[in-house]
Amino acid sequence: MAGQIPQSFINSLVERVDIVDVVGARVELRKAGANHMGRCPFHEEKTPSFHVYPDGHYHCFGCGAHGTTLGFVMDIDGLTFPEAVESLAASLGLEVPRERGRAPAADPGIYEVLEAASRQFQRWLHDDGLAQQAHRYLRDRGLAKQVVADFGIGLAPGGWERLKTALASFGQDKLLAAGLLAKNDRGRVYDRFRERIVFPIRDTRGRTIGFGGRVFNGEDAGPKYLNSPETDVFKKGRELYGLFETRSRQRQLRELVLVEGYMDVVALAQHGIGNAVATLGTAVGQAHFEKMFRQVDLVVCCFDGDEAGRKAAWNAVDAAFPVLAEGKELRFAFLPEGEDPDSLVASHGAERFHEEAQSALPAGDYLLRHLQTGLDLRRVDHRALLADLAAPHIARLPDGALRRLLNAELARLSQTDAASLARRADMEHAPSRRRTIDQAASKVGARLLRHLVKRPNLAAGLDASLRQRLVDASEGELLGDVLRYLVEQPDADTATLLGRFAGEAVYAQLVAAAAAPALLAGAALAAEFADAAQRYLGESTRRERTALLDSVRASGSLEDLQRLRDARA
Repeated sequence: MAGQIPQSFINSLVERVDIVDVVGARVELRKAGANHMGRCPFHEEKTPSFHVYPDGHYHCFGCGAHGTTLGFVMDIDGLTFPEAVESLAASLGLEVPRERGRAPAADPGIYEVLEAASRQFQRWLHDDGLAQQAHRYLRDRGLAKQVVADFGIGLAPGGWERLKTALASFGQDKLLAAGLLAKNDRGRVYDRFRERIVFPIRDTRGRTIGFGGRVFNGEDAGPKYLNSPETDVFKKGRELYGLFETRSRQRQLRELVLVEGYMDVVALAQHGIGNAVATLGTAVGQAHFEKMFRQVDLVVCCFDGDEAGRKAAWNAVDAAFPVLAEGKELRFAFLPEGEDPDSLVASHGAERFHEEAQSALPAGDYLLRHLQTGLDLRRVDHRALLADLAAPHIARLPDGALRRLLNAELARLSQTDAASLARRADMEHAPSRRRTIDQAASKVGARLLRHLVKRPNLAAGLDASLRQRLVDASEGELLGDVLRYLVEQPDADTATLLGRFAGEAVYAQLVAAAAAPALLAGAALAAEFADAAQRYLGESTRRERTALLDSVRASGSLEDLQRLRDARA
């Protein structure tokens, strides 16, 4: 993980860039008094209502979009906070510095060697001995030359050291660091990709960060698909295949279709469906949905209709619900048994795929239908079971209309009081009704939060069981949201953490906390943090018991009474 970007550099960068130049490169602006205005890039409009102010911010009076120079780059390009800083710095020809004390930034030479490998794979697709067979395979899959070129598809030839030899000028160590070579137990170093169709994986800036390879010359060459290993520049759990190509074709994306494989993405593009993306050999996770929802408001998950597809959909529900904020929409489409997107468009055309996508189930409907499977809602115990199964999932949604409507529908199906369901959700699982730092549940909670913003690695330093208890105890607080993010992204630095909350009401306070002087450091800070965590847990237990007692007094709920008894046991 790259070291933290100094706040002083970020401040200097923002002062040096002209927001009119940054926005003007994407939006046609005209002078309007002391300001500039144009048509908003975030929604369709005929009359310009998008205003850019020379003090470094913008505002659209049509859709309400607003922010700073960095915020504009993040929103328009779908970048994280550190990526936006790097993008702006690159536009000025500046190198982003990193603070000492953490792992060094990724060697920029890795991008160079990966790009050289991509070019070499593409050359081999035209002049290697296996090229004819590879082209026949691609033609049989229905791929035209233009689509192959658009995605930079290439060929890894046979032999153990073809790429190693072709890129020898970079040195073996750099080829290993880029994931292009592998080393066996006996120390032999060889090409990772051999006799495979190769798909370059690009980040949102178009840089090659890894590869996926598929066998095409029989099924005896190892696994059907082989991906690059994780490197300094390639993290499978954060990247999406095809996102760069999709954004290159469509500047104003409205929706993304999430499919399961490289060939699905390419085959859909071949048939004019150019907004598909895929995960990279991993289950879809929260970081994937965060990235997709930075680009669009609607994501349609298109999975096979078999058991594996159903399992993938359920994993997607679990990953997406915490980030399904107001105005964001998630749907699920299940293809007929035995079909995948690639085979469906090849056999029935793009129109049939559009029909399947149009009939996709909203995520809330899918959740309730899925959990009703095998239940007889005429039975009281089955209705109670449905409520027990669904309520925790609904509670993971951010507070908003979708959460309230799903709670009401669950209450109708289970014949349960909606207020009781909502109250239980608020007390047990509410994930994102964030308070500000100064409104944290206690002074010790606010102190924990300030420590984490300045030194995110404090979370990883806690005992695993203590860390999980702290996550559970801070549910519904900003502290809990920060902790959950750091558990999922243990290498996150302050800049990455701030980027996660960019655009939210608490962002300015988190930035201020990051900039505040640290009174403790090193072992003393770690000890103070662990002690404060223990005190916070003690406070949390007392708060929970008080809340349960108040609830029992107000409602006479037998469920709350039992929970109160359990808490006192």
